[in-house]
Amino acid sequence: KTLRRTFHVKHPPLSLPLAPGATLGLATHTPSIAVPSAFQRIAVEHSVRFGRLYHLDGDAMAAEADEFMLHESLAHLAALDHPAPRQALILGGGDGASARELLRHPGLARIVVAELDPAVVATVRAHLPALPAGAFENPRVTLRIGDAARSLHDLHSQGERFDLILFDLTEPDDPACAHLHDTAFLALCAASLGPGGIVHVQLGSPFYQPDKVCRLHQRLRRAFASVRLSQISVPLYGGPWLLARCSMQAVPAPAIDLLQQRMEERGIRGLRYYNPALHLASEALPNHLRDLLA
Repeated sequence: KTLRRTFHVKHPPLSLPLAPGATLGLATHTPSIAVPSAFQRIAVEHSVRFGRLYHLDGDAMAAEADEFMLHESLAHLAALDHPAPRQALILGGGDGASARELLRHPGLARIVVAELDPAVVATVRAHLPALPAGAFENPRVTLRIGDAARSLHDLHSQGERFDLILFDLTEPDDPACAHLHDTAFLALCAASLGPGGIVHVQLGSPFYQPDKVCRLHQRLRRAFASVRLSQISVPLYGGPWLLARCSMQAVPAPAIDLLQQRMEERGIRGLRYYNPALHLASEALPNHLRDLLA
């Protein structure tokens, strides 16, 4: 007889949208926890496969099981491309995971997290504390609550310039974030970079969101002199996920030996996803993506 494993689930499965006509279905251990917010619907789930996760307006944000795949990539692909980053800005990032990874770089003296919703910060601290891992208590991290565009405008007006700007935001077409992906804001990001600075943007899923990915990629190519793409894997987001490192100067990819040297000099170890070989390999895109983005 064939042995079959059966899961006994007491609660209705959770459906997270990937695209029209496609959802990710997750079995959960406990009922959903709804969190009050003036800006969006926040919920925390305890899933069988992904552990605890949170979603905003029904869209998955991060889960305990695989968040390191995204946040290590978002932080270290950009930070290790840069020879000596000192100042970083995270747009969104209220769960603290991107700040957690950037804190591994001792030369980063200041990391500003510009998060719209204080309820996101409080929710993750209470229910998924492994994501920030104490990042917001670190003196190098400054949390600014409010619209990220307004925060960057104010910082730019004060003469602040950043070596790294990370987009750790919800979807580009989300009403709360659409203005953070338009031409005017991308121009502000470009103007807010220091010499050799890098803006790291999440393009999205090339399989489930090809049109959205194309539009944002074209906008980035108009705003920046150099746009370098990486493909990573994020199971919670449906698999392949594209990132774009953007700068005002065309900078070649560092050699693997240089990336390894920078990791050793900065004392970065114990990562679960990122490594220098993957850094370079992630830029090798399959033909169908080359055609999509041409």
